[in-house]
Amino acid sequence: MSSDIYDIAIIGAGASGLQLLYESLQADSGKEMKILLLDSGDRSTKSWCFWEGHTPTCFPFLVEKTWDKMAYVATNGSTIQTDIGPLKYQYISSERFFAYFFNELIPHDPRVTHLHKWVSATTEVGAFNTVHCDDGDIFYAKKIADSRPKKSLDPKLIYQHFSGKFIDFDQPILDESCLTLMDFSLAASTKEMAVFHYILPFSPTKALIETTVFTQLAYDAQAYEAIWHQYMQSHYSQAYQIISSEAGTIPMGFHTNTNTENVFQIGTSGGFMKASTGYAFTRMHQDAVNRAQNRVTQVPSRFRFYDHMLLKIMKNEMNRIPDVMDRLFSKVPTKRILQFLDDKTTLGQEIRLLAQLDIPLFIKHLFR
Repeated sequence: MSSDIYDIAIIGAGASGLQLLYESLQADSGKEMKILLLDSGDRSTKSWCFWEGHTPTCFPFLVEKTWDKMAYVATNGSTIQTDIGPLKYQYISSERFFAYFFNELIPHDPRVTHLHKWVSATTEVGAFNTVHCDDGDIFYAKKIADSRPKKSLDPKLIYQHFSGKFIDFDQPILDESCLTLMDFSLAASTKEMAVFHYILPFSPTKALIETTVFTQLAYDAQAYEAIWHQYMQSHYSQAYQIISSEAGTIPMGFHTNTNTENVFQIGTSGGFMKASTGYAFTRMHQDAVNRAQNRVTQVPSRFRFYDHMLLKIMKNEMNRIPDVMDRLFSKVPTKRILQFLDDKTTLGQEIRLLAQLDIPLFIKHLFR
């Protein structure tokens, strides 16, 4: 049991926990802070991607690659390519992110106590809150930020599964200035899952090519591996070598929080993930900035409504998702779509955007 009382205990050293740590240290109020970081030790490989304007704020010193152009490939194979400026699509690898925090920042900042612990429970009693660890240790903190995943109670929860490989082609065949956000040209979607491919070209020869699946089914590594190889065989005739792989699952939906002023969830468990897309990095960052400056993160309720509608379609008519995306990208400028997905459009812009979609399909699920 520690007798120290920390200003904040951060449970979890993933994207949300480390972003909150960083912003707390940068804030004026953080100059004399004592921060406890409780870390389970998970360092699984991830790719964190997001888009920002011409004045980036989300760890620009860690960004490894940016793209100015974005492509969408429809079910019929046609490509819509757009210059997304002033937006830029950014990539940070988990390797670089973790290396910065664990090799550079944390070891040299005496304000941070970093411990490898599994947390079993938290309690809020009186002026100080307690963190209980599996090994019996107890810590005290004025505030507790908890990023531990919460189990969803939704019996029809949608998952975003991904299975990707970093590859190196023998020939320079890639346009490294243009990423492919979605490629639905491989007819792999079914009534149970919507399948598309996501391509991040890092050079004329190197890329991350990822099979992404929206489904209620459990992760099926063998099936996704087969879909990935089918995509490569049908789209590329050039020889390539597989450098490394990454895989994972993102639960897509909403979380019911029991936050108080001093004990609160962050990250995915705190609801800082776009429920209908899985994008989370910049949302976690904005929440971290707000927390560090004692502000509340708020998202207009209408964006939750839009997410609810799309998730309803996924749950009940998954096979319609490729057509919904085809219609969206063919009728709405890509930059407007990105603003919409970032909850940064006006109500008038949203009405015009939604008017381009399959209105009967959305009305059907509105009253479902």
